Amino acid sequence: MGSFRWQLTCWTAVAALLGSSADPAALAQNGYRINGISAPQVLADPLASKLQDQLNNLQATLKQRSQSASLQQALEAGLLNNPQLAAAYAQIQGQQWNLIAVRRQWYPTASAGSNPYALGQSFSTTTQSISLPPSSDQTTYSNATSVGGLGLNLNWTFFNPSRSANINAASESLKRQQLLFDVSARNLALQIQDSYFSLQEQQQLITSYEEILAATNREVATTEAQFNNGLVSIADVEQIRTQQYGTLTALINAYRQLINASAQVARTMALPPGALVLPAESLNPLGRWDEPLQATIEQALKLREEIQASLAAAASSSWQATSLFNSYWPSFSVGASGSYGSSNTTSGFPGDSVSVNRRNLNWNGGVGVGFTWQFFDGGIAAAQAEASKAVARQAKDQAALDRLNVTQEVEVSYANYLTSLLALESTKAQASSARAAATAVQARFAAGVTDMASVVQTLSRAISSANEYANAVRTYNSAVAGLYRSSARWPAETQPLLKQRVEQLKQR
Repeated sequence: MGSFRWQLTCWTAVAALLGSSADPAALAQNGYRINGISAPQVLADPLASKLQDQLNNLQATLKQRSQSASLQQALEAGLLNNPQLAAAYAQIQGQQWNLIAVRRQWYPTASAGSNPYALGQSFSTTTQSISLPPSSDQTTYSNATSVGGLGLNLNWTFFNPSRSANINAASESLKRQQLLFDVSARNLALQIQDSYFSLQEQQQLITSYEEILAATNREVATTEAQFNNGLVSIADVEQIRTQQYGTLTALINAYRQLINASAQVARTMALPPGALVLPAESLNPLGRWDEPLQATIEQALKLREEIQASLAAAASSSWQATSLFNSYWPSFSVGASGSYGSSNTTSGFPGDSVSVNRRNLNWNGGVGVGFTWQFFDGGIAAAQAEASKAVARQAKDQAALDRLNVTQEVEVSYANYLTSLLALESTKAQASSARAAATAVQARFAAGVTDMASVVQTLSRAISSANEYANAVRTYNSAVAGLYRSSARWPAETQPLLKQRVEQLKQR
């Protein structure tokens, strides 16, 4: 291979010396000859065309599988359909029923039952002596049937010191779950926004890379023709081909990232399996944040649901501890009970036409006030109460940690916002200058006043500049969305969607 390239270089050098007397049109068609010997020629690389055709097919398939969606449409679909919110709301409903169950401990209780031994039939015979001829022995019979044995009990514990504390604990648990639902909704909205911005970034990179690849393809064709005409060296051809494959690799990677981001957006939107999403809007800076940093932090510390949820968990555990301690006090109740029973008894002599029937009805009842006092259980309830108090302290410490985390989130989002705001103008000008430089250097190379290394360098810079600008815009948009999330502000038009979803979930 080294010998072959050396020969090509020699032929190129000779052609450069004799190029002034050659016909360019003839050289382009048939190459050139020296002393009757044909110079080496290069042909277009079919692999590059094949890869580009495969990318075109991939793009066509992707468009067929995908649906177009704006950011607002993605937010609407996600907030109305994503099962993440349904799972979070089911936990709210579970806590609601738990609170109802605890409150219903105030209601009286009633029970009814029957005595199985009071239902049935018995038969007995008795042989006894009487002074009646012709025999001194006669047999009597007795048949007893029980037809009733029902009991009814009513009880109402009207004073229980631990009951109110249990209700307060359940109320705080419900409050915590409602706050965590809002956390889930805010996180989902941020996931949708971030994944959509990433999707837009990859779509813009593909557009930029395709433009650079088209310019590179033209340069490849021109350089190959120039080599065949003896105007450039094989090194120039290989350099521009390397750049061509480098641009193709960047484009392939961008398509892979586009599909990943599309699948992520489809997941957050809860689309059917196999569906993908393409952005209906191009990547542009969205929104501004006019609040100063300190005011943003203060608002976040005041409104963030994570902090309030931890405090609600602490309150719930504290009330549970109070309930356990109060269980050592007596509880008072009023109760009533009653029972009903009836029986039939038939007796007489065998053969008598007349027998004796007796029916007995029994009613029993009573009303009274009682109390229950378990003043010592070995210290079990006291130990459980101390455990609940420890959980409460842990939840309070978690709230303090949440405050630190929230402050950090605001700081990071605010710094990203400020730096990306500066980078927007810088990277935009950089990308514009890189494109202009690539065009100018290609024209200078065609005129023979620069080398291929400069062309390749400017094309590489055009790729990196396009990447940096798209990244700056995506970072800026994500920073704005992050500031909304970290300061507990809802994105525009999301609260009505969330209320609509809650109403849907209530009907399940």
